[in-house]
Amino acid sequence: MSISGTASAAAARMPLPKMTVMCARGRDSFVPGQLDALHQVADLMLCPVLAPLSAAEFVERCGDAQILGFTRRAIADFDRGAIDALPKLRAVAIHATGTEWIDLEALRERGIAFASLPDYSAVSVAEHSIAMLLALSRRLHLSERVSRGDLPATVSLRGWELAGKRLGVVGHGRIGSRVARLAEAFGMEVAWSDPAPAVPATGAGVGFDALIERSDVVVLACPQRRGAAPIVGARELERMRPGSYLINPARSTLVDNHAVLSAIRAKTLSGYAVDDKVFAEAALAGIEPGRILQTGHTAWYSDETIARGMAHWVAALTALAEKVAHE
Repeated sequence: MSISGTASAAAARMPLPKMTVMCARGRDSFVPGQLDALHQVADLMLCPVLAPLSAAEFVERCGDAQILGFTRRAIADFDRGAIDALPKLRAVAIHATGTEWIDLEALRERGIAFASLPDYSAVSVAEHSIAMLLALSRRLHLSERVSRGDLPATVSLRGWELAGKRLGVVGHGRIGSRVARLAEAFGMEVAWSDPAPAVPATGAGVGFDALIERSDVVVLACPQRRGAAPIVGARELERMRPGSYLINPARSTLVDNHAVLSAIRAKTLSGYAVDDKVFAEAALAGIEPGRILQTGHTAWYSDETIARGMAHWVAALTALAEKVAHE
């Protein structure tokens, strides 16, 4: 046998890197062919996880994995402690766009490769943002409740048109740029604020303070930075136009929730839509029905996003496995 042939045979016998993947339904989370692709590049272990694990439970399930794939369903915060408890870890791929729940600095210090899914849900989240805006402007959530008799007929269902209104988008990335284009189709005047736009700019770029002062509607389409304070608090709400609306399809922690309730009670902010459930019924006492719209973290949730996300995730895990195998 030639030297090159001997080397090839030895490479073929090399053990595959160990990979642990945590997702809600285990094998059933994948479509045919995806698991085969992972088995070809890694010694794969699947762990169904329906509720967040403690850091200790998470680490125990990881075992001696070199590559980890998981969603936020598995662990609420993948911090330095969890990372340090996994000495064999070489690569991480999360099934998520936001990364504030991952200690990226700790991963960099260890030289651990990292991958997220920046574009898998952008279309759905942008469309959901417009849906929340339409719900508030046309009072759709109230109309349905009044029609069923859950609210009295005296509740006002009077809406307002998007055309001619000013929309300010905070963040000009994959989601924010799509929100801007959709809003323009409704005849809205669009401006955006982003110190480093991630996609070619459309509309007018302005400073953050100018944007919130001039907009009838402000949409937050920016990421949450790990450990950062809310970007919209009492100061920012005071600077917004009287009677304006705030749409938050991103992270609820971008906004000071107590300040929002105060602004709505004072009627300086007309409505707030958030893709989360942050306000208990008791907290909404005294607030006019319909001024708060909560959609329970469903902006990303669509047939297309689920299919696209799994395909992108498998591709990321495969690439990481190949990288680890050749290091």
